[in-house]
Amino acid sequence: MQPVHASRTGNSSLALLHNSLHGSFAQALKSFAASTAILAASAVFAQAPATETPAIQSAPSTTDAASTPASTSTQDTQAVAPRTPIHTAIAQADPYVRDFNDHVTILSSPWMEGRLPGTRGMERAMDYMESQLKAVGVGPAFQPSDGSAKTYRQPFSLGGKREVTEESISILCGATTTALLVGTDFKLTSLGGDGTAEGAVAFVGYGLDDGPDGYTSFAAEHSLEGKIALVLRFEPMDGEGKSLWSGGDGWSGRAGFAGKISAVAKRKPAAIIVVNTPGANDPRVSSLTTGGGRAMSDVPVFMMSTAAAEQLVTLCGSTQTLMDLRTLADAPTTTTPRSFDLTNATGDAAKISISAKSETKPVLAENIVGVLPGRGALAQEVIVIGGHLDHLGQGDFGSREGPGKLHPGADDNASGAAGVILLGDMLTKAYAEISAETPLRTVVFIGFSAEESGLNGSRYYVEHPIYPIKDTVLMMNFDMIGRVMNGRLAVTASTESGMKEWYEPIYARSPLTVVQSAGRGGGGSDHASFQAVGVPILFAICADFHADYHTSRDTLAMIDRETSVLAVNLWRDLALDMAQRPARFEMESNTGPMRAQAMKVRAGLRTRDSDDDTGIEVVDVSKDGSADKAGILKGDKIIKWNKQDLKDRQAFVDDLRTHEPGDKVQAVVLRDGVEMTLYIELQGVPATP
Repeated sequence: MQPVHASRTGNSSLALLHNSLHGSFAQALKSFAASTAILAASAVFAQAPATETPAIQSAPSTTDAASTPASTSTQDTQAVAPRTPIHTAIAQADPYVRDFNDHVTILSSPWMEGRLPGTRGMERAMDYMESQLKAVGVGPAFQPSDGSAKTYRQPFSLGGKREVTEESISILCGATTTALLVGTDFKLTSLGGDGTAEGAVAFVGYGLDDGPDGYTSFAAEHSLEGKIALVLRFEPMDGEGKSLWSGGDGWSGRAGFAGKISAVAKRKPAAIIVVNTPGANDPRVSSLTTGGGRAMSDVPVFMMSTAAAEQLVTLCGSTQTLMDLRTLADAPTTTTPRSFDLTNATGDAAKISISAKSETKPVLAENIVGVLPGRGALAQEVIVIGGHLDHLGQGDFGSREGPGKLHPGADDNASGAAGVILLGDMLTKAYAEISAETPLRTVVFIGFSAEESGLNGSRYYVEHPIYPIKDTVLMMNFDMIGRVMNGRLAVTASTESGMKEWYEPIYARSPLTVVQSAGRGGGGSDHASFQAVGVPILFAICADFHADYHTSRDTLAMIDRETSVLAVNLWRDLALDMAQRPARFEMESNTGPMRAQAMKVRAGLRTRDSDDDTGIEVVDVSKDGSADKAGILKGDKIIKWNKQDLKDRQAFVDDLRTHEPGDKVQAVVLRDGVEMTLYIELQGVPATP
């Protein structure tokens, strides 16, 4: 077990608790007040250590001990560690460790619903951060134009969210109408638009125009206009349900939604139903979820279960089964048309009635911004201290394990938001103790929103600052400081003249091991918005990423409260010194012609610009390279890189030049019409012999 650093008191009961419980965790969110202004919580816990530790059983209860056989070995008895009462450990902990625990406990609780912008949980999280800044004496930043009381809120638009108001599918067979069940039999997707229609069912196989060896799903004389197109998911398969076109390794690029929906939609159907293909060797055939994605058609696009599609095919007395239709579509060559209207034995056409209605509701997000005023000659200059407050909700996007589970985001980034609150308390008290004659810079504390969806909150603040952005002398960002394993904190800094000489002596006084990175690497967090407009930055994050990042496993149980507070203490020391430093940092001037920075990493893929300027297309993936290990496939389109929209290949190459081997980058790829978030660990460029 790695030693736990002592906190301010130098005698931490929480450290003893780490050692005594060896990884056991007693969950205990006891109660939350219903107030929307100040949330109260009582938390009792035994924290799992942040370093890998052999699993040792906690001491048994009295009841357990009484029932233990007398033959229990001495070795087993010696393996039981003594226990410290949890309430005693909390009561005796460093006050800032207790405060940090309270903040992370509340912000990562189920009541916050994963802190997705636009949700009730995010509203509660914003209420909490606002109330805590107010409680420690950090004032509100904004004066509304109507003259009402100042506010901590900085609202901005995140565009619109489509909400389905009506979705129905009914099968019409003579005088019989059979309504299918929403959520069980079918679901309206975001891949199409709204509409109502009634028409014949036209089977169009896999909906593919241009397969190998002249393969096509469409009969030349078969019209889809005004009909309901029934399309199989994926692409032609073998008897084991695996692709015939990918060489046995997953699916080829033709299996995605984009190509087939485009091919079907241009033939003007009234609606498109994508069917989960029977026998496909893919777990997605049991789900109606497409994972979101952009609209690819103006007509409604539904997903339908295999069972419901079977019912549709056979309901009117047809002798063909859904598997018969798949077999026809799978055939490499056939003299029978692969697309045709579905009819029964007497030639009567099956019909479907569909309805799809939705409305787009605006989504607003808000940064929480507080101000600690400076004084004297430095008061007009600003230090920004921030960390993002939002997370992924139920894994709605950006999740590494898919949607449907609560993503608490304890480390990412309840830990950073808690650090910002603690710094509000620390610096407010420190400013009060410094002589009134000492000039001090103004400090702005920000809980950013919508960082996970593309640094939206920080970018909005930079474009709408409360003080001129030219007067911001330093931006200090916290993101994931809750699991600083082995005391290793990674800090990225700008290369402004004098910065390194300033911060290194302060780093040296910290009990943490500061892993330094200079330049523009690690841009996937809110400091990047400030760096882009010339503001010097410091960015702190755990040096050793954990596998729970962007999953439901990023929980309170894993947070190392004490080491987190050591990171906060380092930020406090840096901020206090910068607040009083007479000179600001200046950008280094460039002399001579600009030269491209040497590439230190490789992504392991070949790309080309997309035709619509909305990303770059992957044309090849190197085996065992960075992209291959991350799960990127040939045919994917990368639409976001490092949390920024990716417009062309040059932007991709420019960003790669900023990275070091081992950096982890978030990429959003479009595959099968579905946006997927993948995480790439960049490999180094081999040394030249």
